[in-house]
Amino acid sequence: MPSSIIKKPEISSFHCLPANHINNLIGYTQGFLFIFALFYKNVRLTKRPSMSDNLDFYFRAACSVNCVIFGLSENKIKILLGRRPNDPFKGEMALPGTLVYPNDSIEDSVDDIIRTSTGNSRFYKKQIRAFADTSRHPLGRVISIGYYSFVDLVNSKPGQDTGDIEEIAWYDLKSVPKLAFDHNEIVEAAHRRLLAKMSSQLAGFELLPEKFTLKQFQELYEASLGHELDKRNFRRKVLSQDVIMETGEYLSPWEESGKAPLLYMLDRKKFERMKAEGHKFEIF
Repeated sequence: MPSSIIKKPEISSFHCLPANHINNLIGYTQGFLFIFALFYKNVRLTKRPSMSDNLDFYFRAACSVNCVIFGLSENKIKILLGRRPNDPFKGEMALPGTLVYPNDSIEDSVDDIIRTSTGNSRFYKKQIRAFADTSRHPLGRVISIGYYSFVDLVNSKPGQDTGDIEEIAWYDLKSVPKLAFDHNEIVEAAHRRLLAKMSSQLAGFELLPEKFTLKQFQELYEASLGHELDKRNFRRKVLSQDVIMETGEYLSPWEESGKAPLLYMLDRKKFERMKAEGHKFEIF
């Protein structure tokens, strides 16, 4: 009787495993899938959490304020700068500024910076915009609200440390050094605001003493705009706005020949009332 070859049935290696090994393998697989799901969720949250997730994720940024403080000296526009005493950017020049505590008002923080760094309570301030580049601060996300301010440099006393900067002094706007963070960008934005304001209307009174001559007022505009103005035409347009009034006083001390120039001052109440009524005070 011919011999025949009997083939054994093919059995997968999985079926050859003992039952306890199969159970372990299933458990490992389930554990791996669970860990992967957690990992995927964390990655997804890091990119963009939904509003149904924990809102703490959205409160991981800081807020700061920085102020470009303008002054006028020797017919030149100056700004206040200081040196950073601490990291980051230790030893580098920077604008006056501070981190804002969660319960502090941004406006009050700016006022404190201006008063502390200038010793002057008479000033004008205006917000520029938010500077929010994600890489502007090396320690994390810090959104800075930029401001610019006008102060009377002659009656200011810079030099008091603000905490964020020390060795505070006035620097010529035309020769600002390299600054920490994105402060050069903030200075440039403030300068554009200064030009826009001074090239179209009456402004900048806080850069002068409360009582000033028309020559001083014209020198302020010439320093801000970077070119000379026709004396007769400028004075005619300024006085035609009817908010700059004669004081009856004269500049003193006066050491030049001839009569001392008459002092003027802004009629602040009339100026604010007319501005609220929509008057533009256009002089150019």
